[in-house]
Amino acid sequence: MATRDGAGTLAKVLDAYCRLAAPEGGWCLLIVDNGSRDGTVALLESYAGRLPLRCLHEPRPGKNIALNHGLEAALAQPGADDDLFIFTDDDAIPSSDWLRQWHACATAQPGCSVFGGAITADWAVEPPPWLLKLAPLGLTYGVTSPSLPDGPVFPGLVWGANMAVRRAAFAAGHRFDTSLGPNGGAYAMGSETELTRRLAREGYRVWFCNGPRVAHHIRAAQVRLEYVLQKAWRFGRGRYLQETPGKFAELLGVPRWMLKRYLLELAGLARALLLRDADARFWRRWELACLRGYLYQARRGRHRRGKHVLVTSYSGELGGMELRMAQEVRYLHAAGYDGGLALRRFDGIDAWARRLAAEQISVAEFAAPPFFEGEWGRRHLHIARARWLAARRLRAFDADLVHVALCWTNYGASMLWLAHYCRLPSVISVHNAFPPVSFSAWHQGLLRQAFSTVRGIYAVSESALAHFMAIYQPYILATTRLAVIPNGVDVQRFQPSAAARGAARERLGLPAEALVIGAVGRLSEQKRPGKLISLFAMLRQRFPDLYLILAGSGPLEAASQAQVARMGLTPWVRFTGFVDAVEQVMPALDLHLLMSRNEGFGIATIEAMACGVPAVATAVPGSVDILRDSEGGMLVPVDDLTVAAYRVGALLADPERRAVMGRKGRDEAVERYCERVVGRQVRAFYDGLV
Repeated sequence: MATRDGAGTLAKVLDAYCRLAAPEGGWCLLIVDNGSRDGTVALLESYAGRLPLRCLHEPRPGKNIALNHGLEAALAQPGADDDLFIFTDDDAIPSSDWLRQWHACATAQPGCSVFGGAITADWAVEPPPWLLKLAPLGLTYGVTSPSLPDGPVFPGLVWGANMAVRRAAFAAGHRFDTSLGPNGGAYAMGSETELTRRLAREGYRVWFCNGPRVAHHIRAAQVRLEYVLQKAWRFGRGRYLQETPGKFAELLGVPRWMLKRYLLELAGLARALLLRDADARFWRRWELACLRGYLYQARRGRHRRGKHVLVTSYSGELGGMELRMAQEVRYLHAAGYDGGLALRRFDGIDAWARRLAAEQISVAEFAAPPFFEGEWGRRHLHIARARWLAARRLRAFDADLVHVALCWTNYGASMLWLAHYCRLPSVISVHNAFPPVSFSAWHQGLLRQAFSTVRGIYAVSESALAHFMAIYQPYILATTRLAVIPNGVDVQRFQPSAAARGAARERLGLPAEALVIGAVGRLSEQKRPGKLISLFAMLRQRFPDLYLILAGSGPLEAASQAQVARMGLTPWVRFTGFVDAVEQVMPALDLHLLMSRNEGFGIATIEAMACGVPAVATAVPGSVDILRDSEGGMLVPVDDLTVAAYRVGALLADPERRAVMGRKGRDEAVERYCERVVGRQVRAFYDGLV
């Protein structure tokens, strides 16, 4: 519970807590005082000997700031994932069996993680009949309908005066959004429902329990029409803040459809006044108040950590570049910037977006019409669409800087030009070593325009930067900042572990003492899984207990499986499909091999090094940058499988050499590629550019 100047109701609430029947396993009451200036602190101290009470103090105003403070303290204590964190208010009086009912509900629904409890109204004065008849009591007072049965429920109907969430959701990183909820001023509503809806999108199941009940005190001033309309205005503000940035086309800084709706509601109000229809008049006023709140917040903008950076690309699949883009937003958040992602739709983007929502990283669906990347004959149509349609969408993101990630040659150049057209400064990140390419005179003119607003360029490797400069040097301004910033690896998540090695091999059905090689990456032409399978077949002639792990999915998955079957290797090859938790697979390997035909920077290579697994890769740009001077791995020829088999075979036959290589690789990963080091480089790159 968070409380601010709550002494007027808190004593009655705490007296009710003193009468609570304890649930099985006991309970603790954690109250965060949010800068109270009345007698709240002294009142809490007076109950210290009567309740299992712990008090914290958070001086920064904001209910969600206080609740997040409490969550950090609660998570610091030992506990199980299915423990229940129950949230309530300082004016909600529980029934005597409240905690036991919560315990029974959570025990009966082990597959659910978010729970709503029953909330009744404790009226300070008799409510007027029009209020009970017309006002949305849930949105206005956070009370639940008495007819709501036990069972699955829409997460937006879980109210903050009586809700519960299992510990595991918060241990996974979820927190309350501090831009919403009471903060000492005219706040935007949605404090708890933003969290519950986000958890539901993430896959957590939501359940309503009628048994655990509280009575929410409603003061005399809160039954007046002015208060109800003020809550509608706050609800409208919160609704805007929960929308995905850039979702709708705008006019005068607000969504166009909302302006049309506002005019229709005004017409409806005029009609209700003419007909003297009191009920319709109230509803029109309520809807208009909600719309005014939405429009007010749209003009005011979103709550920001700082300057807003939009990270975007011409993306087509979830791969290393997309993971780096999400990491870029994390680095930006850590540096005090606001940031979000805008990408073309691809398979798996929805599930990925749900995972990122846990970190309050937004993913919007957006792409510039491809007049660089698309077919030549439709270039004029695409650029017209960019000017008249896509530019409005881009401006709607309200970005201060656009970061365009280039995965290949000109893939992203349309977005770069669109940022220039919208008069937005930009930066570029280069994620591959691009082959030479030529541009038409028409495209050259657009490139000169696009690069005129580029403030900085960084590449993930020296080779990637050199290849990029060989193509784009004529268009780059002398003042543009240039840098090389490698991809990073979480060295706490990826680390050597004998236990992880054993568990990974058991999950994959591998003998504990077998030799195991493998690759983590998409099964695509770039990664050449067929070459790795052929190399594996050659190595098995010398090492009959050798196994191969292919962790990833992609267009060549079926062909790779067919090749394995055709070569009679099926018993010794494991296809895992896409793996999100790579750190649970990598420790199973004795060697990690990347047989790519080209690389910008092999993220899997440094993940292997961080796990103490020797890394082998073909001598292509990107991989060369990592392993050329490394003691944590080695390079093999791109197309000579005989030489590659000889070198890899020599390493497999020498466990002591592999052990030394693994230790050296771990040291290099920590020193050069850990997120702390890379994050510092990213922050330095942006300094002064935004």
